[in-house]
Amino acid sequence: MAPRSTGDQPGWSSLSSSGEPIGPSLPPGEFVDLPERGRLFVRRAAGPPDSPAVMLLHGWTVTADLNWYPAFEPISQRASVVAFDHRGHGQGVPTRRFRFADCAADVLAVADALGIDRFVCVGYSMGGAIAQLAAKAAPDRITGLVLGATSTSFRGRGSRAIRFSLLPVVAAASRLTPVKLRYWGWEQTVFNVIGTNIGRWAQTEVLKGDPQAMLDAGTELFNFDSSPWIAELPMPIAQVRTVGDKVVPDYLQQELADAVAGISVYSYRGGHASVVTDFDSFWDCLSKALDAVGVPASPDSESSVAPDPSPSEATR
Repeated sequence: MAPRSTGDQPGWSSLSSSGEPIGPSLPPGEFVDLPERGRLFVRRAAGPPDSPAVMLLHGWTVTADLNWYPAFEPISQRASVVAFDHRGHGQGVPTRRFRFADCAADVLAVADALGIDRFVCVGYSMGGAIAQLAAKAAPDRITGLVLGATSTSFRGRGSRAIRFSLLPVVAAASRLTPVKLRYWGWEQTVFNVIGTNIGRWAQTEVLKGDPQAMLDAGTELFNFDSSPWIAELPMPIAQVRTVGDKVVPDYLQQELADAVAGISVYSYRGGHASVVTDFDSFWDCLSKALDAVGVPASPDSESSVAPDPSPSEATR
């Protein structure tokens, strides 16, 4: 079950008497220095003795706290959990130019700093792309992949491809814009596009990001394509599919399923934000996906969700 806050919206925060946003209960965290890379904030939730480690990688524009806050507790019942913000997001490593390759290297650097030799990566949306790259870079260290609401590419077709093709142009133009104006535009986007219905705490999390990094991340998503090599990854891979997702549509998630022989696919109907707004459904699938990649559940936490019969049938 997803932990609930005391805010007006289920699963989100409201305001304290001082007007500060109240967030959900989160595991402890600390700032960690990555040699020759930078400093970032890392959250950790201890799992059972001798349990595997799971690294949670968040999506575009959000933070690890916002993407994963309902997941810390249930995952920690079976594994030790680590989560941090990607470069330019939240309290991640500051960056002049956001690149997926650097983010993937950060994943391994965080593991080194924490003394974690081998671990499972769980990536959502953009985090799924970074997880794939990290697994490609260190297949001997990443023992399993769970890829949620993501794909081998994000460009798509038709009007989506046209919109995505504009991101590199907008990102380049943004570098010529005064920094204050850049941040003002980002604030307006958060307030007007994201809206207030998600709660003040969530808005605050998103506003921590560097607006230039957000545009550069969009360019990286436009250029990302793991289809030539993802089938060569040696570790077990499971997919959590958000059927009806308008951000990463069904046909793109199907491309991931088709690209990997033997992939374990678990589906539910939900939008891109359902990772938090419908966490119970997401967790039903994530729980089984973790089982499939070697992070077993305790007997009293097993889900009734069964894997899809085959990747090709997942969206029928």
